Amino acid sequence: MIEDLSNIGSFALLGDADPVPQSLFLSHPEQANTLALLYEVSREVTSILDREELLRRVAERIKKIVKYDVFSVMLWNEQTRHLESIFAMCCGDAIPARSRVPLHKGLTGTAAGERRVLRINDVTEDARYIHCETGVEARSELVVPLLLCDRLIGVLDLESSEPHAFTLEHERMLTTLGSYIAIALENARLYEEARESERRLRHDLDTAREIQRQLLPTGAREVPGLDLAAGYVPARELGGDFYDFLPYGEGRLALALGDVSGKGTAAALYGSLAMGTVREIVFDHACEPACLLALLNQRLLAARLDSRFIAMLFAVYDASSRKLTLANAGGPYPLLVRKGRVEAILLEGVPLGLIPDTQYDETTIDLEPGDVVVFASDGILESENPTQEEFGPQRLKDILASVSRVHSAREITEQILAATDGHSGAGIAPHDDRTLVVLRVTDDKSSDFSKLPIIY
Repeated sequence: MIEDLSNIGSFALLGDADPVPQSLFLSHPEQANTLALLYEVSREVTSILDREELLRRVAERIKKIVKYDVFSVMLWNEQTRHLESIFAMCCGDAIPARSRVPLHKGLTGTAAGERRVLRINDVTEDARYIHCETGVEARSELVVPLLLCDRLIGVLDLESSEPHAFTLEHERMLTTLGSYIAIALENARLYEEARESERRLRHDLDTAREIQRQLLPTGAREVPGLDLAAGYVPARELGGDFYDFLPYGEGRLALALGDVSGKGTAAALYGSLAMGTVREIVFDHACEPACLLALLNQRLLAARLDSRFIAMLFAVYDASSRKLTLANAGGPYPLLVRKGRVEAILLEGVPLGLIPDTQYDETTIDLEPGDVVVFASDGILESENPTQEEFGPQRLKDILASVSRVHSAREITEQILAATDGHSGAGIAPHDDRTLVVLRVTDDKSSDFSKLPIIY
């Protein structure tokens, strides 16, 4: 009859119907209770991913059918080649689990090494028995290897202070249950590994985000007649947009805004490569914007990073003449705000990293006090609301048309970012990085242009 019930139990564990007919409880109550336990435990172990909670539940359920004093589980450590205790309960209370044994030593090591159940009626008569400090003087023991496709996961160990405490039916029931426990333990292990990997990844991303943030400057001083601000909101932990301010000679400041194709870590690294290369080129020979973009294009092509390109604006502001010289490698047109009118600076160019030997055009604008120049990445213009309507250039122009001489570059930057947030609405994840550089010419009458700008 026991053989038949084992087969019924295996079938019942797979379905959602009542696994044990009520008539079986009347005719064979012990076997019916065993099947009910197997069904109950199998359902629970598939839904619990915390190892401690999983084994505590299993111990409580088994206690209803098998009278034991000590319940413990040991897992096989492939690195140390030992079984190591990870959970133990005595008389319903958790106890320290400190045992560690090799294969073929003691009852647990023998059961694991030979891949078979050991049911010992009296451990005092078995030379393999190793006494452990559990607070119980064990007399009988049942050890069940936990196997997953013949791969050793660990062992389940029950001890009792009574001799002959465990029966053949207990052995068969726990053998059946052991396969489910092995699967559940493996799932718990994989889940914990995934959580740990996620924690490490999160920590690495947080560190990378902080490094990226510190690579980006916040402003520049010692540029007479210039008010400068930048805004940067990445769509993900790491952004593919970047901007930079660079000293470009006495009283001259370079401004760069780039947008790397793609998003995430790869785009952020490519952007960092571009920033580093720009700084190197500027240090070696600070040439005019069109020349710099051509040199940067060649350097990026030499890196041989397929499917990556950068849209970039590069400009140099000369404080002594209030001239702004610009070149564009595929970025959105810069906007010039003068006396309430907003005009796009129509300047085009091929994105960097696509075509060898590309040459770029440049233009020079004579700025006046009160003028505002805005560089914006396409993430500003393409911010979408829930109906997928883009923020667009007209909304940006409307904001800029309303700015007055009392608005600082920082206030203008904050207004634009707040407007794109309001357009997208709460709970809408941005699909692209948003980056701004805002330059405002002030009425500063300083004539000392001998100092290099200080970047901070």
